[in-house]
Amino acid sequence: LPSARRKVHATGSLQSAAKGRVAMQSTLLDYWWVPLVRGIVAILFGVLVLVWPGLSILAFLAIIAAFWIADGALSMYYAAKARDRGWPFWGGLISVAAGVAAIAAPGVAAISILIVISVWAIARGLLDIYTAIKFHREIDFEWWLALSGAVSILFGALVLMNPAAGALAMATLIGAFAIAIGIALILAGFRIRTFRNKRRPLGV
Repeated sequence: LPSARRKVHATGSLQSAAKGRVAMQSTLLDYWWVPLVRGIVAILFGVLVLVWPGLSILAFLAIIAAFWIADGALSMYYAAKARDRGWPFWGGLISVAAGVAAIAAPGVAAISILIVISVWAIARGLLDIYTAIKFHREIDFEWWLALSGAVSILFGALVLMNPAAGALAMATLIGAFAIAIGIALILAGFRIRTFRNKRRPLGV
């Protein structure tokens, strides 16, 4: 009897986990526009940083804080819809926390700003790659998520290796990174929508 109970419990756990994955996948497909909007926000941020003449450190902080908070809010919105405190929730929380920190401490040294930027980029990149690995059997667009994660980690590592350069001195790199990650997210959003449209006629 104990063995039978363990089997029943294990079966129930597997079924519950499977239902959770299906629900998460369904939410990912329904809210394909979330990565799309995140990508648009990232590109707008990148372009603004690149074209702003004589960008001051306070203006830079305000722009990047707004970007972090918007990006984090979108991720946490998705997490709320998915009813899942996984990668979108924690990734969004990291972004919002970084944005609030940038607003709360505008006088922070440039080197500290770069460290925060690099840690944020690496953390978000790892979470995106984790998602791609987690859902690689259910979706066929996971490599877009992995690509955005890899770009994010590469950027974070480059900044972390040279934090003494100063935030404004690396504004071009930061803007280029934002545009690259934005393009990857936009492509991922359209890829998710295409995948959803193919599966919905099948009742999935």
